[in-house]
Amino acid sequence: MSGPLAGLRVVERCGALGQYAGKLLADMGADVVKVEPPGGSEARAIGPFVDDVPGPDRSLNFWYFNTNKRSVMVDFAEQDGAATWRELAAAADIVIEDGKPGELDRLGAGYRAVAPRAPGLIWCAMTPFGQDGPWAHYEATDMVSLALGGAMMMNGYDPEDAADAPPIRGHGDQGYLTACHYAVQGILAALLWRDRTGEGQFIDCSAHEAISSTTEVALPYWFTQRINVIRQTGRHAAATRTERWLYRAGDGRWVLVFGVGRDNASWKRIKEWFQSEGFGLQFDEPRFDDPLNRQAARGSPEAAEIFAELGRFIAAHTAEEVYRGGQERRQAWGIVRSPEEALFDPHWEDRGFWVDVEGEGREGRPVRMPGAPYRFGATAWELRRPAPKLGEHTAEVLAEWLGRET
Repeated sequence: MSGPLAGLRVVERCGALGQYAGKLLADMGADVVKVEPPGGSEARAIGPFVDDVPGPDRSLNFWYFNTNKRSVMVDFAEQDGAATWRELAAAADIVIEDGKPGELDRLGAGYRAVAPRAPGLIWCAMTPFGQDGPWAHYEATDMVSLALGGAMMMNGYDPEDAADAPPIRGHGDQGYLTACHYAVQGILAALLWRDRTGEGQFIDCSAHEAISSTTEVALPYWFTQRINVIRQTGRHAAATRTERWLYRAGDGRWVLVFGVGRDNASWKRIKEWFQSEGFGLQFDEPRFDDPLNRQAARGSPEAAEIFAELGRFIAAHTAEEVYRGGQERRQAWGIVRSPEEALFDPHWEDRGFWVDVEGEGREGRPVRMPGAPYRFGATAWELRRPAPKLGEHTAEVLAEWLGRET
């Protein structure tokens, strides 16, 4: 087994909210055992499915979020179900669960029941709103979490693009994934503490608090100036309307432009490029020399002229010409790509980013999925196993971890 967390044992009892935390640890080498009820984790019912045929082992969503894990089936309705869970949890270094607050405690299978047997155990409980407080037992989905946490209020469109448009939720389970990233940060910090002291601990991870802490400028503006930021098309929310970042190129594709000539050296290169084709001839005037006058969101007439000319320049070129030309001049510009375009990105191909995963209905016809978003110099990442079939490793894990013979 490879990876910087090789040798660590993790028990995960999670659905859609917490499963990514288990995947992050599994992909870093930890031995992650996913404990599921007889019908399987609720995450197995999330599509899309192979050939649009639902089934517990056919969810492509589940395949991605559960790579490098093993599956053990435990029925808490059976007399020995809770006992098996307690034994697995006590044999682990880390437990991740996303049940309702107090759910496992009522079954005699929560942290308080297990910790005395395993003083070094790190137990991370992930919930929508935390273990206590007035909202602790409220229900939430990814969309509801993004709405209540403030992130949705910051995403939307300029009035001229979509008048009276409501707040927009970003797709991809961003709320759940944000909570999982914070959960893993807490777990890794708790591991460092355990290394120093030998003590485990309970981690209360609230998705609501994780999401609320990632609202960028919204909270600082409100806390310091009592100003609510406004939604804008394809750019950061801000206290006032700012210059556009999205421009349609001559071939109909969109280009995102993050800043223009923020320093004098890059401004000189941009200016020469524009002027060589008859654009921005006024940019030689001294009023454009100050970088502050050129920056967006400051309300200067110079910035307004620059971005207006930029729009005309982009409209006269293909998106690829603008993207390549901007990058050659050290500008953070890029083409707005569709997902299918990203699948064939030569940069990702060269870095070996993609992995091929097989499963029920795709034997011999692997599905391409994202691999690791990082590279370790000494502990290589690898796809050790695809997402497990329901209960696939029950006998194996019970024998290996608990010494039970079948």
